[in-house]
Amino acid sequence: MAIQLPYGAAEIVALRTAGKRPADLLLISLVGPLYETNPVIIAQPSRCYDWRFVVALPVLIVATTDTPHLAGIVNAIDSAEPATLSVWFSDQQDGVNVLIDGYRHRTKTGRRMGVAQRVALAGLGSNDSVSGCLQQIAGQAKRRAMENADRFDAVLVEMATAGFRRLFGAAWGAAS
Repeated sequence: MAIQLPYGAAEIVALRTAGKRPADLLLISLVGPLYETNPVIIAQPSRCYDWRFVVALPVLIVATTDTPHLAGIVNAIDSAEPATLSVWFSDQQDGVNVLIDGYRHRTKTGRRMGVAQRVALAGLGSNDSVSGCLQQIAGQAKRRAMENADRFDAVLVEMATAGFRRLFGAAWGAAS
């Protein structure tokens, strides 16, 4: 039985066959259609696909925390050797970087995305507004910062807070 390509992958295969490649990050959606300018591939978590078209391309998987077979999908895509591989959990507005420019983290689960990377992805795969997602991310960042504030000098905490205000804008003040 031939392994099929996910929806939207035929265009990428045609580009690769012509010696070209997409200019942007390749989004592999396990949550349905995404209305983004980046190339979007839509896959069904219950199916097996031929992922060889992602070789040497930067890839971001968009999933939810309850996507079935996610570990197997990540492993299958990773075995095709993309340039970078990250997983964005649209329901949590959070993610992990599995593979960055050939560097693999020592932990099996990857390294949590930084706040700036999460802000850039805010709203991706979510039914909520971008501003609502920014507020969700700001709330998460604020809680983590407050939990760890006692480990740092007050001046460093104030500098970090100023940086978060600049990054999040009004969402920082509105976040709980």
